[in-house]
Amino acid sequence: MNFILVIAYNAFRETVRDKILYNLVFFTIGLILFSLLLGQWSVFAEENVIKDFALAVMSLSGLMMSVFVGIGLIQKEIQRKTILTLLAKPLPRWHFIVGKYLGLLLVLALNLGIMTLVFFLVLISIGVRPQPNLLLAIYLVYLEMAVITAVALLFSAFSTPMLSALFTLGVYVAGHLAGDILNHLSFIHRFGARLPGTPVISVWQERIIRGVYYVIPNLENFNIRGRVVYNLPLGHHYVLNTSLYGAAFILMYLIIASLWFSKRDFI
Repeated sequence: MNFILVIAYNAFRETVRDKILYNLVFFTIGLILFSLLLGQWSVFAEENVIKDFALAVMSLSGLMMSVFVGIGLIQKEIQRKTILTLLAKPLPRWHFIVGKYLGLLLVLALNLGIMTLVFFLVLISIGVRPQPNLLLAIYLVYLEMAVITAVALLFSAFSTPMLSALFTLGVYVAGHLAGDILNHLSFIHRFGARLPGTPVISVWQERIIRGVYYVIPNLENFNIRGRVVYNLPLGHHYVLNTSLYGAAFILMYLIIASLWFSKRDFI
C-alpha cells in the first residue's frame, strides 16, 4: 500500500504542475462566472439557469481533465522512459496503475472543490443560498469523472495518446446514449410488427446490443442536474446505488487496465 500511495502522491504533484490543468480550471471558472450573464439574459429563472449551466460546465471540465490529464499520466512515463526505472523495482505493475489513478482522483477532487467554491460564491452574489442537494449533484459529477478516468487509463495502457483520447470520448458519448439502447429494443419488441419499415432484430443481434449496454457505463445515471435544479425528488437509495454502480465499473476497468499493462513490453 505504501508503494501505491507514493505513486499517487508523485502523480498528484506532477499533475498539479501541469499548465494544461490550470488552463482548464481558469476556463471553467470563467464559464461559471459567465453563467451570471446567461441568467440575466434568459427568460427563465436566473437561479435555475445559473445552476444548470454551472453544473454542466463542471461536468464537461471534468471530462477534459479526465481525458487529457488521465491519458498523459501513463504516456509521459512511457515517452520519457522513466517507467523503466519504476518497473525495474520489485513493484507489481497494477500498483503503478492504481497509484496513478488515485493521484489523478486527488487532482480532480481539488479542482472540483475550487469550481464548487466559485459556483457557490456566484449563487451567494445573487442572493441564493446553496442547497445541500447541489452537493449531491457535484458528487455524482465527480463519480462520473472517476469512471471516465478509469476508462482513459484503460485505453492509455495499450494504445497511443490520440487513439486513447478518441476511444475515451467515444465511451463518454456512448455512455450518455446508453439508456436509449434498451428503450429502442423495447420499442421494437412492442411496435416492430405493427409499423412498416421497422427493422427486425434477431436473437444474436439483441444479445450483442445488450452486451454493449452492460460493458459501457450508463453515464446518465450520474446526471441529476434537472432534478436538483428544479427540486425534483430522488429515490431513497439512488445515490448509494449509483455509487455502487460507478464503483463496479471503476473496478472492472482498473482490473482490465492492470492485466493489459502487465503484459506490455516497453523495451
